Amino acid sequence: MIKVIFCDLDDTLLTPKKKDVKITDIEAIRRWLERGNQFVIATARHHTFLNKITDKMEDFDFDYIGWNGAEIVLKQKTVKLLPFTKNDVIDIYRNMEKFKMYIKATNINNEYIFESANTYVESLFLNEPCKISNQSLDEYLNEDNPPIIHINYIFPNKNLHQEFYDEYLKNRKINKELYSCKITSEFSYDINVKDATKEMGIQSYLKLNRIPIDQIASIGDSLNDIGMFKLSKYSFCMKHGNEEAKSISSYVINGVNEAIEIIERLNEYEQ
Repeated sequence: MIKVIFCDLDDTLLTPKKKDVKITDIEAIRRWLERGNQFVIATARHHTFLNKITDKMEDFDFDYIGWNGAEIVLKQKTVKLLPFTKNDVIDIYRNMEKFKMYIKATNINNEYIFESANTYVESLFLNEPCKISNQSLDEYLNEDNPPIIHINYIFPNKNLHQEFYDEYLKNRKINKELYSCKITSEFSYDINVKDATKEMGIQSYLKLNRIPIDQIASIGDSLNDIGMFKLSKYSFCMKHGNEEAKSISSYVINGVNEAIEIIERLNEYEQ
């Protein structure tokens, strides 16, 4: 029996482009919770992001696997946080200096730091409900500031992304033994500390709550979700999602509500 669903935010629970939540999904989640089950957000975002971007979910009290597993929030309390050391960030930033105009760093207070103002990457986040630092990343690292917990490289085209990927793979400029490096789309790349992945965050969550691994399902859309798909008894990938992620998942779906309906039918069959 599935008791816990782990669900991605961007392009999964939140619709692409509009970043909204469908009423049908809200109704299905409410029904799922009313039956005594759990619905946990597993995202590359901070745990406050959902309620800042929409007021439709304010009456829900979700637990979170945030920042790709670098943060675990239980009953609104952060119980695990895995930031970089300053030397870690300097190591990544300096070694990949060629691509510094495409970096977004996020600190533990959910503040975005860019290489400089008016960059391509900064323009992507101007309308998001997060504070943007008035310091460049170089300035930020030269002062005593809150730790960085998540690093994003986002490119305007596939060629730059491939070039970055080749630098990482061929020249080992980012130490794979120290960091978790994930391609999240054909334009973006996420970096966290080694033990920060969605799947490792979920494993920690299960251990903290004494939940058997055969009671979980997951919903997502991207390469970054494959790890939790492999961990789950049943996994669901959005129809508009990444092709590789779809090939790994148990089901391809049109929405979160559809996944919940399938799980409910599977649970009835297993009773």
